[in-house]
Amino acid sequence: MRNKKFFYGMISAAVSMGTIFGTGMPVLADSVTITNILDGQETDVTYDSPQRIVSTAGFTTEMLLALGLGDKIVGYSYMDNEIFPDFKEVFDTLTCLSEYNPSQEVLLSVEPDFLTGWASAFSDTNFNPEFCENNGISWYVPKVEGENASLEQVYEDLTNLGEIFGVQDKAAEVITDLQDRIAAVETAVEGQEPVSVFIYDSGTDEAFTLGSGLASDMIAKAGGKNVFGEDFNYWGTVSWESVLDANPEYIIIMDYLASDSLEDKIDFLNTNEALQDIDAVKNGNIFSLGLTDVTGGIRNAEAIETMAENFHADCFAE
Repeated sequence: MRNKKFFYGMISAAVSMGTIFGTGMPVLADSVTITNILDGQETDVTYDSPQRIVSTAGFTTEMLLALGLGDKIVGYSYMDNEIFPDFKEVFDTLTCLSEYNPSQEVLLSVEPDFLTGWASAFSDTNFNPEFCENNGISWYVPKVEGENASLEQVYEDLTNLGEIFGVQDKAAEVITDLQDRIAAVETAVEGQEPVSVFIYDSGTDEAFTLGSGLASDMIAKAGGKNVFGEDFNYWGTVSWESVLDANPEYIIIMDYLASDSLEDKIDFLNTNEALQDIDAVKNGNIFSLGLTDVTGGIRNAEAIETMAENFHADCFAE
């Protein structure tokens, strides 16, 4: 591990002088310092041309693959949905470290120098900043994991990753594609009355749902309004009585590998007698999205397109 880090350091030094092994061709990014926010605390982290990435979230793995960084990923974990089809060929060559967060020993076994993923990966029970720093690992907490995140934080994450790994042009290309597709949806639904939407993750006695944050911003772009978007930030639990009172016109079910089956969730909504007066249930306006679709990353544009086509089908009729 020490020898590899020494080697990368020598390469970085060569690049800082504009050459590598006499070729005159810079091959690595310059050092980049970014302020990370974890548990409300700001920490500046400097990234010095990391070469060995571990990603502990499906959405960050896909962002990295979208930026063409598959050859630098030495391990991944915590896939909430099957990999996005465009990335399957490269993804199948990668190493899965664990179904969820790997142990510290397993993480260190692949000698990473960069770690990103769910904010929970950086907890004291997993890989807190002190652990990362003691083991020569630079860490990045996605901005979409912060409070009241929006699509702007998705673009910020892609921009930051582009700068860290010296692929700014590719990041700009990915961002522009997302922005163009989302702008096209906003134009298509312009002037439409927003429909009311409830996001159903799980729960029978109570409902686990999303409040403010990225998913609410995405729903708004698609011509809807999250019925609990102003009640709390990120994930939270609400009573079914609250859902009945909100009477959403549409229900979006979160579908992901670690959850109950999509079929069981649909069956619960359609057969629970107490829920039959909800407009979305009465009218059959229930559809699903993957958890990765609304977490943050390259799937967001397609998810917004899917939502808008459900909310305002007439706007997309040929």
